[in-house]
Amino acid sequence: MLLELAYPVVSTEIPMLPSFTRRPKLLWLDTGIINYAAQIRNDVFSVENIQDVWRGRIAEHITAQELIAYNSKVSTKRNFWVNPKNGTTSEVDFVFPLQGLCIPIEVKSGVNALLKTLLVFMETAPHGIAVRVWSKPFEINELITKTGKHFKLLNIPFYYISILDKILEQEI
Repeated sequence: MLLELAYPVVSTEIPMLPSFTRRPKLLWLDTGIINYAAQIRNDVFSVENIQDVWRGRIAEHITAQELIAYNSKVSTKRNFWVNPKNGTTSEVDFVFPLQGLCIPIEVKSGVNALLKTLLVFMETAPHGIAVRVWSKPFEINELITKTGKHFKLLNIPFYYISILDKILEQEI
């Protein structure tokens, strides 16, 4: 129960059926265990921001840990989205089922992070809401895809993941 294999989905709609023919992600239950396994315990304690040690890569694990804590039923599995087009490697970090919708969640630790894959996801999504988890304060942006589809991007700090459903329900 310390590790979970998260399988990708290729649809932007419910039901979110995992694609077992695609490569899964390994999610750890606890970020501290990752630091221990990577033998960087001392490095973590000596920096001001843990993002500096992992160069932003730990942000996705922190989000996964919060999503696991959000719904810890053994039968609940986390998923992520991959572009179904052959030859592409783009992915959205997580997809979150809520009220019959498949909500994309992109995790970004940098300030000037691009959202190319999220825009691709939203092109075919039957709804107009997406989430970016980041280290800045909460804000809502209105974005437009290449084909002109408008959607809301909820930018939430890491510590808001535990109330993600409440935030989304106010916007849906």
